[in-house]
Amino acid sequence: MSKTQYDVLIIGAGPVGCVAALAMKQIGLSTAVLEVQPQQSKISDGRTLALSWNSYLILDELNAWLTDEERFPIRSIQISDRGHFGQSVVSGPDVQLSELGYVVRFKDLLPRLREALSQQKVKTLFQTSATSIQKHKDYSEITLDMNGVISTVTARLIVMADGGQSLNIAGLKHKKAIDHGHDAIVGIITSDSTPRDIAYERFTSTGPIALLPRGDEYAFVWSVPRHESDDLLNQPESQFLEAFQNAFGDRCGRFTSIREKSTYSLATRIAEQPSNGGIVVIGNASQALHPIAAQGLNLGFRDAWDLADVCRDIKAEDLITDNTVRTFRRKRRWDRLQTTLFSAGLNRFFSSKLLGARGLGLLGLDLIPLAKKIIIRQLIFGPKL
Repeated sequence: MSKTQYDVLIIGAGPVGCVAALAMKQIGLSTAVLEVQPQQSKISDGRTLALSWNSYLILDELNAWLTDEERFPIRSIQISDRGHFGQSVVSGPDVQLSELGYVVRFKDLLPRLREALSQQKVKTLFQTSATSIQKHKDYSEITLDMNGVISTVTARLIVMADGGQSLNIAGLKHKKAIDHGHDAIVGIITSDSTPRDIAYERFTSTGPIALLPRGDEYAFVWSVPRHESDDLLNQPESQFLEAFQNAFGDRCGRFTSIREKSTYSLATRIAEQPSNGGIVVIGNASQALHPIAAQGLNLGFRDAWDLADVCRDIKAEDLITDNTVRTFRRKRRWDRLQTTLFSAGLNRFFSSKLLGARGLGLLGLDLIPLAKKIIIRQLIFGPKL
């Protein structure tokens, strides 16, 4: 083959695509990454992410962990129901860990991962999209549009990690989509009490609120009915703070300032999976989940890590085979299914209008240590069989 050839071509240089590329590089496979967006020295996306301890272990192993100033530990999570009895507190010692995870900003995480790609000499093509895939016996030929310049490369394994934007070129689509009828309002909020290393999940009559500790401030995610989100987003600061205070309550003191408000729609999307060789789909391209349990990105990191683990014991020329794809899907099936069902079930349960149901659930969780331990381990590591 005269064209540029790679063992692995990854579509999408977001966090999951970067982790997949770094993991493939670590096991010795020649890897390239495509990213439709231009390379940016500064990322404007202000989203705040909750990374599990397992995600920390993955990033640390790939030499892509963040500095002390860019990460904030979560040592316990307080789960409660606004206006009703029952609460539960989960903490690191429940599963013999010092931290449950960390709070990070997207605009810190993504540049660090892309810096690691550069440091580890992973070929990354920005302003480049894949426009078609032609399968051959031993490789796939991918046509690229590089900011208007057309070229082709070949790869034995194509990894789709761009949130599902390129599914169509592989003849795939989202087979299931659930619109939850809610939007998430996100931003940074301060209070007159000092944040510690406690994260809060507070269930309210309109939807859950998550508060994530970030030094002397909190990042928040507030799920609200879609017909209310624009009004809330456009309210003056004092009016928004009052509405947020009324929704959350006073267990974190009085909220005093708000910045970086934005909103996005809440939906669950599950994509078709390739049935034959040469292509795998990971991260949000495979499954985009409700954020109630903060599992989407952590699940995507486990996808990327397990894919590299599968490829580690396969000859490069066999990456394109049906068996490689089947082995990966088999390895990831239980984690993907259980985490998807867990997130959806948690959302349905805590959206229940049954009087006292949420409080009883929280009380039961606190009274049954084994149940609590199983749930915490699910949140941190995914299912372990």
